[in-house]
Amino acid sequence: KANRIRRQVLQTVYETRKGHIGGTFSCTDIFVVLYYGGFLKIDPQNPEWAHRDRLVVGKGHACLALYNIFVDIGLLEASRLAEYGRDGGSLSGQLCIDTPGVEYNTGSLGHAIGVAAGMALAGKLDGAEYKVFALVGDGECAEGSIWESAAFSSEYQLGNLIVIVDCNRLSVTDVVRENEDAERLREKFEAFGWDAVSVDGHSFQDLVDVFSRLDNRQRPLVVIANTVKGKGITFMENGVKWHHSVPNREEFEQAMADLETVE
Repeated sequence: KANRIRRQVLQTVYETRKGHIGGTFSCTDIFVVLYYGGFLKIDPQNPEWAHRDRLVVGKGHACLALYNIFVDIGLLEASRLAEYGRDGGSLSGQLCIDTPGVEYNTGSLGHAIGVAAGMALAGKLDGAEYKVFALVGDGECAEGSIWESAAFSSEYQLGNLIVIVDCNRLSVTDVVRENEDAERLREKFEAFGWDAVSVDGHSFQDLVDVFSRLDNRQRPLVVIANTVKGKGITFMENGVKWHHSVPNREEFEQAMADLETVE
């Protein structure tokens, strides 16, 4: 599933000349485990189901992976994919709540944990059983609002809140500073009163193991997922250029060949 989604994303970016390959590929495996592993309780036939689990995505530029998953599980009509990146189209390069399955309008970074914390607190006050997941990037964790939200979530003991940090160690234009790397992020969240765990963000077993232990929590949990930007394509992996670059024909063919060898 993950490899197929990467190929679909690559094809769309190449054809439309729009998209973010690097940061999408670093979190594709996380999305696949959440949606296909049964850890995100949703009803594709009823996207507004009150008891659904929520996923709030900070790095909305990874939207193409989600669009393809939504089509595959029946949340979104396949014909909508043809509208991506086109004038007047209904699917853009950021997530919008007009799209079934999307909980939060993206674009401005640093707010996803705060929004998710509000949803989690509402669920706790209502006695609801749903969980709230938030996916953010490690570069995004430089935002002060992230840590205001971390303090808030700890104070209100939001055990129904799970934050996943896509720790690919690259931001838009540079390497993430050493003092914001995976181990320091874990220590910082723990200092704010969170439970924290580090995993290989491309290991389905690691992700399954941690997402299998989310019930009856008293404190918010952060999962530091160590990932590779551009995962799966040799010349894109760990490359700052591929945050937003679009491959030419030769690069596209090489990238597709890399992904085809996975299966």
